[in-house]
Amino acid sequence: MVTRIFIGILLLTFIVGCSSDDGQNTSKEEDRAELKTLYDSIVKLSLSEQCINANEWAFTARGSKACGGPSGYIAYSLNIDEVKFLRLVNSYTEKEEAYNLKWNIVSDCMLYVEPDGVVCKDGLPVFYHE
Repeated sequence: MVTRIFIGILLLTFIVGCSSDDGQNTSKEEDRAELKTLYDSIVKLSLSEQCINANEWAFTARGSKACGGPSGYIAYSLNIDEVKFLRLVNSYTEKEEAYNLKWNIVSDCMLYVEPDGVVCKDGLPVFYHE
């Protein structure tokens, strides 16, 4: 009786362990589509406010290049839910880094220069470098 229970528990553990999907069973296209969807939601939230006063805008690094460093920067209004926005950007960055590792992505090693700030032009945030 104890042996049957032990075998049952062992079998159940094996089945549950094998059925979990930690993202390793997805295709490259599926992973890329997930990244694109997340990135599109970040851009949509970023542009949900019109840029009128540059003092109400900030920027953050986003993404992860395979060679290291961010894949760019993104501006955002301080009038949006900043915590939610930065969480989304952080999630995207982590997922892009995992994608690069999983699929052995190669990229140029060009580093993006961090902007010095944001100016508003035609209602949109534009980075400037001094």
